[in-house]
Amino acid sequence: MPEHRIALESTGGASPRTRSRIKFGVCGIGRIGALHCRFFSRDRERYELVALCDLDPTRVNALKAEFGGKGYHDFSAFLADPEMELAIIATRSLDHARNAAQALAAGKTVLLEKPIGVTTEDCRLLRQLDQEYPGKLFFGHNHRFEPAFQNTCGIIASGLLGNIQVVKLCKHHQFMRRNDWQMRLDCGGGQLSVWGPHLLDQGLRLLGTPVREVWSYLRRVLTPGDADDHVKISLVGENGVVVELEISNSAALTSPYCAIYGDRGALTYEQDQQTIHLRYLAPQFRWPEAAAEAGTPVPGSAMSAEQELPWIEETRRVEPDTNMWEQVEIEIARHLFNALREGVPFPISNAEALEVVRITELVKEQNPQFNWKR
Repeated sequence: MPEHRIALESTGGASPRTRSRIKFGVCGIGRIGALHCRFFSRDRERYELVALCDLDPTRVNALKAEFGGKGYHDFSAFLADPEMELAIIATRSLDHARNAAQALAAGKTVLLEKPIGVTTEDCRLLRQLDQEYPGKLFFGHNHRFEPAFQNTCGIIASGLLGNIQVVKLCKHHQFMRRNDWQMRLDCGGGQLSVWGPHLLDQGLRLLGTPVREVWSYLRRVLTPGDADDHVKISLVGENGVVVELEISNSAALTSPYCAIYGDRGALTYEQDQQTIHLRYLAPQFRWPEAAAEAGTPVPGSAMSAEQELPWIEETRRVEPDTNMWEQVEIEIARHLFNALREGVPFPISNAEALEVVRITELVKEQNPQFNWKR
């Protein structure tokens, strides 16, 4: 497995007070766009909100009153704002790649909300933009910064679990017949696009090597829309590690969010991501030499070469003990500022984000029963 670090503390260097703030705007101020407004604006030492854009004037007026900045209903006028350096694109999913291209052409730096691409054409366009605008296009896979996930990466790097064999990541939502636009394929919806990017990004980080095989099945179980509301994806790495991903709106009983099995132990944490449960062999323990016997076992004899194993079992609180939804916003804002003002490499590389899109396209090919937008 690759080395992982818990990147939750501020990096070194000059105080943000001594560096110019990033003047930013947000286009698309629904649920996620409003969160970006709130948490980037809260970091007053690093960011200043100067522009808001949405087709709904009620949204624009409400957020202007709360955060300030100029309001726009026209995307071209928004991009022409001379103060704005950074454009956060949080429009409808099918518009993401095209809107990113427009913002880059207008001279803006772009943070693009997931799914960064929904169609095959989006994938092609994003690869082109990555080449044409080096250092200007950033992808918002912010759930890489979930505290529980970061803590888990640190535990794996410590070696407590030994060599990782199987990773299971499972996002079970409320059991529901979700019926908003995110459940319509003509709007770019479906859980493959809604939560798929988050779990694929996390799974690829834990896989640690290039993907060798992809297997999947998608189902429409409860939604009255035509999109997928149950997703299952298995990835096999060139290192032989297996990552199993599941996203569902139709699980009446939920599974743990994360389960990781190594050859020296395992860990799990639940959907609330508050505590991590571990069971692992004492670090000083080494397996003695043993051989499997070919003969018929004596009735009542042990099936294992060892009578007892030195297990250590513990439950750890996830650190920092904070709201996960807030923390991922705080972290991506901090990392983006350090990339733009300090030259610190952004931890979400464009190659990693584009690999998520590539795998998503493979999953769509494996599930032709859905009328995917191309």
